[in-house]
Amino acid sequence: MDEHLSGMNQYISGSLNAITQGGGQASVNITNVIPPNMEPDAATLHAARQKLEELPLDTIPPPAPDLIPAGSHMPLLRNQLFTGREDELRELARCLKGEHAVAISYRGVAATTGIGGIGKTQLASEFVYRYGAYFAGGVFWLDCSKAENMSTEVLQCKGALPPAAALLCASLPPSEQVEWVRRAWQTALPRLLIFDNCEDEAILEQWKPNSGGCRILITCRKQEWSAGLGIITVPIAELPRAESIELLRKYSTNLTEAAANQIAEELGDHPLALSLAGHYLHMYRHIITPEQYVQKLRQQTLAHASLQGRGAERSLTRHEQHVARTFAVSYERLQEEACDDLAKEMLLCAAWCAPGMPIPEQLLLDAAVLGEEDLDEERAMLGVDALQRLLDLGLLERARGEEAVRIHRLVAWFVLAQGRSSTEKVVASQTSEEEQAPSMQARKKICAVLFAVGVRTHEEAPLQLVALQAHLFKMLQDARDRGEQEQVLQWSQLLGLHQYYMGAYNEARPLLQEALRISEHFYTREHPKVASSLHNLATVYQEQGRNEEAVSLLQEALRISEHFYTREHPRVASSLHNLAAVYQEQGKYEEALPLCKEALEIYERVYGREHPHVASSLHNLAAVYQKQGKYEEALPLCKEALEIYERVYGREHPHVASSLHNLAAVYQKQGKYEEALPLCKEALEIYEKVHGREHPDVAMSLHNLALVYKEQGKYEEAVLLYREALEIYEKVHGREHPEVAIILNNLAMVYQEQGKYEEAVSLLQEVLEIYERVHGREHPNVASSLHNLAVVYQEQGKYEEAVSLYREALEIRKRVHGREHPAVASILHNLAVVYKEQGKNEEAVPLCKEALEIAERVYGREHPHVASILHNLAVVYQEQGRNEEALPLCKEALEIYERVYGREHPHVASSLNNLAVVYQEQGKYEEALPLCKEALEIAERAYGREHPEVANSLHILARVYDVQGKDEEAVSLLQEALEIRKREYGREHPNVASSLHILALMYDKQGKYEEAVSLYREALEIRKREYGREHPNVAMSLNDLARVHYKQGKYEEAVSLLQEALEIRKRVYGREHPAVASALGNLATIYLMQGKYKQADCFFQEALEMATRLLGKQHPETQRLIWNYFVLLSALEGQGELE
Repeated sequence: MDEHLSGMNQYISGSLNAITQGGGQASVNITNVIPPNMEPDAATLHAARQKLEELPLDTIPPPAPDLIPAGSHMPLLRNQLFTGREDELRELARCLKGEHAVAISYRGVAATTGIGGIGKTQLASEFVYRYGAYFAGGVFWLDCSKAENMSTEVLQCKGALPPAAALLCASLPPSEQVEWVRRAWQTALPRLLIFDNCEDEAILEQWKPNSGGCRILITCRKQEWSAGLGIITVPIAELPRAESIELLRKYSTNLTEAAANQIAEELGDHPLALSLAGHYLHMYRHIITPEQYVQKLRQQTLAHASLQGRGAERSLTRHEQHVARTFAVSYERLQEEACDDLAKEMLLCAAWCAPGMPIPEQLLLDAAVLGEEDLDEERAMLGVDALQRLLDLGLLERARGEEAVRIHRLVAWFVLAQGRSSTEKVVASQTSEEEQAPSMQARKKICAVLFAVGVRTHEEAPLQLVALQAHLFKMLQDARDRGEQEQVLQWSQLLGLHQYYMGAYNEARPLLQEALRISEHFYTREHPKVASSLHNLATVYQEQGRNEEAVSLLQEALRISEHFYTREHPRVASSLHNLAAVYQEQGKYEEALPLCKEALEIYERVYGREHPHVASSLHNLAAVYQKQGKYEEALPLCKEALEIYERVYGREHPHVASSLHNLAAVYQKQGKYEEALPLCKEALEIYEKVHGREHPDVAMSLHNLALVYKEQGKYEEAVLLYREALEIYEKVHGREHPEVAIILNNLAMVYQEQGKYEEAVSLLQEVLEIYERVHGREHPNVASSLHNLAVVYQEQGKYEEAVSLYREALEIRKRVHGREHPAVASILHNLAVVYKEQGKNEEAVPLCKEALEIAERVYGREHPHVASILHNLAVVYQEQGRNEEALPLCKEALEIYERVYGREHPHVASSLNNLAVVYQEQGKYEEALPLCKEALEIAERAYGREHPEVANSLHILARVYDVQGKDEEAVSLLQEALEIRKREYGREHPNVASSLHILALMYDKQGKYEEAVSLYREALEIRKREYGREHPNVAMSLNDLARVHYKQGKYEEAVSLLQEALEIRKRVYGREHPAVASALGNLATIYLMQGKYKQADCFFQEALEMATRLLGKQHPETQRLIWNYFVLLSALEGQGELE
């Protein structure tokens, strides 16, 4: 006997039975064979594990079919046109490599899941050809589509056996051969098993090895597996668009990218459909163009010959080249379980939704089950089972990270064509009306649920509706395609209003225009529904700044309402209010006022005085009075409205909270912050009790409370409230919404007050970007944003940037509103202030005057805005040395403020201070002193002692004491002002630097030079940090520090500082500016004291010529220069150097 065979006898027991009778052949039966030890030796196992350790995770190896280990069973050829899926390949590699290559125990399972035809098998095949070489024990592919064939599939994997065992195994019965293979799989050697088309957990549990070094890769449509199996799912979705285009062009090389993109869009980037389309277009490229193909595809959908395999080659994965039949494999199983009828109905509901977009599970459950009147617990549970069934069959797929599902475009085509009919009928895409009935019932259900959600959330929580927006638009488009005008009206109006509440006005406008056209056709022009559509569209026009178009629509809506209802009807009153709101936006308060009054009278006649509509109308009228600065007229109206709401609803109601805010706003305008504050707090508490903290009304209330804190100088409290309001609005609306922009803007204004200019600029730039994206560049909100950004640049001394923004804002306002608008006056006013700060007083004066004329025409003479402009015009006159002209303007501004607000108002205090400064400039200190004292008392009563406005009043009073020679009193006030500012702003703030600087001036005057130098230096460092080096206030600090050094006899240090101050002023203001003239004069003075007469003469002449040109010969600064030049001339004469 052969030695090799002899050596194997120890494993064999049994008998040889020769049957020879009848010429029969001999039969050999070998039984009870004991399997050999199949574990690899240590060296082999170490090498195999080392190989697996080399499997790359970040890079994808090239295909290497020749390197797949010997003995592997891989029946599929590689697809040479395989495209993309790099992320999925890397994810599979990560899952299958395992955490520790040295571990012997079973690693776990990875499953690729997805709908039919999505490319699961292709992906697994590609993984084998790229990564198979790293599994030294071999790669073994099993087709698990039929449980009864599993033994046969395992038998084809005998290459897993060691050579000696394979020889013995060949003679065993098939069932024992299977067991030997499975025993080999449980050894420590790393192997890769692919369970292809494994939809049944029982198959996996029965056939997977429970120990050893095998890694298992499953392909299936089933998306969720029992947790105990330890399966990691790798969902396979449709191809990314770029990969879809690449795949199509591999099959059909003559396709343009644009054509391929269109086809990929129609086919939902489905890999099987793309490959079939590519084959078809290549095969029939001389007969049909891509454009013709797309047109026929839209008409025939899944019945198109290409999607049924015409022109296609045989599949390398042995799958049928037929899209509908691929889906039918899963769909035909919806007759096996109790929930399957309900699953079909749910699938039809999903098919009417937007393909590929997440559909909330609850939405499908509501549509299919929860809307039923007699719903019981069992039926509800059956709905959950049905949804899970659809996921298990791969007809729906789970949306990542959400409690939502998606349906593929082609599956939706299949389902809508199928209804409850057979696969053959769907293939032919021919269904009768009766067969379509379930589909139409499903459409009706999903439409009803979607519309109900839309109506419920489009206003108060518009961001929640964004997730459903694609489905809403799908319903709209379906209604358009079917010519269902009433449905189109319903969906276009809902979507238009949703876009409006999202702040997407450009998107809202065409939808509401469509709603208007249909309502006119559907109802005739003279119908309230048309008036409602006109109003909705006008609201969008108003937000877009297209006020003239809004007025036209609202006037038409008013005419229709009046014609349909008569003038004495609440609908007419509502139309009057809407029209008045636009007039108010246009600054046409005189036109708005009678409309509001008439609306109020109508409501009162219809409902009586004690009605919510009357209260609302009172608020609207009060708002117009408030805009006109008529706070005494507005206040009783707000109070009465609050009383009505409280009697009707009780104190704990949102309308009461809103009314509290309106009343607080009037108090705030009057400077009565202590009265406003508790009202805002109470409103916030009411909103929070009613809505919870995460609600837009709560955000609005936080915002209003923050406004009061800002006015009180409580900036940290304001910032905290603004930030919380911002978070709420972001959750509700998203970041790109006008309401968010408002909060960002106001938060920026607080940062500006705190001297945090960079933070303010960053926020304002974001606000500008939001408004520009929402409205386009030509919009009032964009102009407002440009204006506010300019204000901050002005504070930073960036005058050229500020002027540029002011001018652009001005042009936008003029184009949108016309010249006669309050916003135009406001920009002209601020632009004049910049020119004043640049020393361009001649340019500032006409702008102030024009702003004054506009404000007076819009508001009348008795208005706070008019008073503000009068004050600034007076300041310009002061700068020009025209104190006699400045004085009556300051007096008139004070009188206006007093008549509008009463004597005890912060604006009155400010106006008293302004008047005091003019008296001070005139040397009338006795007149100035009582005004300063009264201003301080008013500010203290309004704000309390610890407030920035009190610090300002202390500064002005200190100036008067200073010129009166009351140095100790002045220093005491300045020290208190400094402490207040430090506590309010923190140490690093421009206003703190200003207090340090002014206090240093006093020490300088008192001859306390060391104390003065210390304060000047501290102020200089703060200003450099806050403003940067190139700022007028930095130059001022350098100039005044130089003056102290000059007095100390440190001429070189003084010259160096003055030269730097001069250069800064030239760069900031340009060469022609009073501050430049002053710096030249200061340098000349030091050169004079140093005896450098030539340099002094040169600088004096340049300074004097510039001051005379800019300020005039009689200006105090010009006179100072003339005197110093006279001193120089005297010195030169004494030296005999005067020519």
